Amino acid sequence: MHEVSLVQGLMEQVRNIARNNRASEIIRIKVLIGPFSGVVIDSFEFAFDALKQDDALFRQCMLEIQAPGPVFQCRKCGAKTAGQGRQANTVDQPGSAVFSWLSHETACPECGEKALTPSGGDEILLMQVEME
Repeated sequence: MHEVSLVQGLMEQVRNIARNNRASEIIRIKVLIGPFSGVVIDSFEFAFDALKQDDALFRQCMLEIQAPGPVFQCRKCGAKTAGQGRQANTVDQPGSAVFSWLSHETACPECGEKALTPSGGDEILLMQVEME
């Protein structure tokens, strides 16, 4: 579960911010996790809840995750469209989570092309830190 190492990195980044601002407690952290980041959000939350118990700086911290839906770009005309369906909870093959967002009927709203590719969505961004 690589989410543990991602949470450890996040906590280290926030710890440095707190140190630079002389904060003694982290109240809330807001993170954006893209739909193609490869992160299982439930596992990320579980790892955060487990790891924060061992660190007084984070013990009362609330984690807020923004998880925007996927966006696809048409290979033919370049138009962007929102994906439909649900993200796969498990990935049996590399890239299979990408295709779980698309149905067989999904097509570009501009030209009707069915060749759509993911547009961004692979980011994990620290958006905001609230501290005292």
